[in-house]
Amino acid sequence: MLYTSNEDNSIIQARIAKEAIENLGLNYVEVTVTNSNDVQQAAQTIVEKCDAIYVPTDNVFASSMPIVHGVTIASKTPVIAGESGMVENGALATLGINYYDLGYQTGLMAIDVLTGKSKPADMPIKTSEKFDFMINGTVAEEIGLTIPDDLKEFVITK
Repeated sequence: MLYTSNEDNSIIQARIAKEAIENLGLNYVEVTVTNSNDVQQAAQTIVEKCDAIYVPTDNVFASSMPIVHGVTIASKTPVIAGESGMVENGALATLGINYYDLGYQTGLMAIDVLTGKSKPADMPIKTSEKFDFMINGTVAEEIGLTIPDDLKEFVITK
């Protein structure tokens, strides 16, 4: 796992991912950064330790995916990302958040508050209801991965 150690959203996602990975009986390795200057070294460090990398929704890594891509293509290490923009910029795949749908869902909640239907303190915490599934066909080809026929509808080429 690669993430930014001072982004609360990334820390929470890392904790959840670590638990899921360990529950599958897999080894968990993390390398963190504090800013974009650390990304290349972090990526170079983790590809020596892992067969695959997960990058959650993370602002630093979202803007640094071309750097991660350069390192992981050389090592042929697949990167699974937390959102589709990262896939468009060099990760292999995502089953991730859709920011448009999340914003729409939030807007519906705001309408309930503004019309007096709900009070913020009484509203349950919600998570995204819709997700994007996307595979970067160019990255798959670069790392020598064949996409199964039943997943080809999710392939983009970038």
